[in-house]
Amino acid sequence: MRFVVLLHEDHHIASNFHGEGCDLLREHGQVDLVTMRSGQEAAALEPFIALLKEADAAVIGAWHRPAMQPEHWRQAENLKVFAGTFDNRFANWVDFDILDARGITLIDTSRGMTPSVAEFALAMTLNLIRDIPEAMYLVREGDWQEHPLDAWNKPGFVYGDLTGRRVGLAGLGSINRRYAELLAPFRCDVWVYDPFVSDEVFSQYGVKRANTLIELAQSSEIFVVGLPPMPTTLEIINRDVIFSLPKGALFVLVTRMAVVEQQALWDRIEADEIAAAIDVFAPEPPPKEAWFRRHPNVLATPHIAGGTDFCHRRCVTDACKDAIAVLTGKTPRFQATRRDFFVYEGKLKPLA
Repeated sequence: MRFVVLLHEDHHIASNFHGEGCDLLREHGQVDLVTMRSGQEAAALEPFIALLKEADAAVIGAWHRPAMQPEHWRQAENLKVFAGTFDNRFANWVDFDILDARGITLIDTSRGMTPSVAEFALAMTLNLIRDIPEAMYLVREGDWQEHPLDAWNKPGFVYGDLTGRRVGLAGLGSINRRYAELLAPFRCDVWVYDPFVSDEVFSQYGVKRANTLIELAQSSEIFVVGLPPMPTTLEIINRDVIFSLPKGALFVLVTRMAVVEQQALWDRIEADEIAAAIDVFAPEPPPKEAWFRRHPNVLATPHIAGGTDFCHRRCVTDACKDAIAVLTGKTPRFQATRRDFFVYEGKLKPLA
């Protein structure tokens, strides 16, 4: 077997995201490595394409999408699998008709980020419901609660135990599916709005279906947004949804601010009506003087939910594992499909 691997010197090699995966590839055949530097990505494409003509499989470093053209796919006569972490974005560089005709399997390990993002969302939920950061700041400033039996409380807000709470999940994609699994020991009453997911999947994750986002928001003590930005989801968490949240509800966002009507969210927070844990903003970074950076009802983090070395290394390693799986006749974990293309292009129709 012959593998060609395209890696960024700064983003992949310097952090050794590739080592484990490439070692696996070498156990199965020859590995040709092409490297690129910031600002010189286009220059690396020519030697990569030249090697691709002889390769059985290609592996691309996480979050890079090489500028593939139709002729590149057609010239790769031996290619059986093209693997990487492409953020579910295929338009303008992947043509599934060409891949199908050539017998090339496309692997996208973007969902390999799911465990990291879902764990972060759960951590922020716990931080929010107990206001743990505020307690830490209190101690760091040399203060203490006045009496051991005093309740560390936030009047008017959902506060205290997570166990038994009513949780609303906007979307049942890979992030919220894993979040639901992590939530299971807390025995929460979990409701979900996602018209694209079957009842069988809802049953598998032990969640109940809400008919609309407004209905979901109205009954949620904790509201978790797990929707990716697509043409059909931009500002889908709109003013009507946000103002349907009960007073004192908690709002958790770890995907993209593009799916939220941002001003409506700020309005409810500034009115002291909801509290939020937010990892993503528009723009990023937000202005240094932005009021929400220091507002007591906002736990703001700098877009770090999936940003761990372990996560990026896992994405590259999974791409290598799936490339080997395809070449050895096994089923890959992260095969990209036309359905993925339709989802992220906003062309998928809701289930009847």
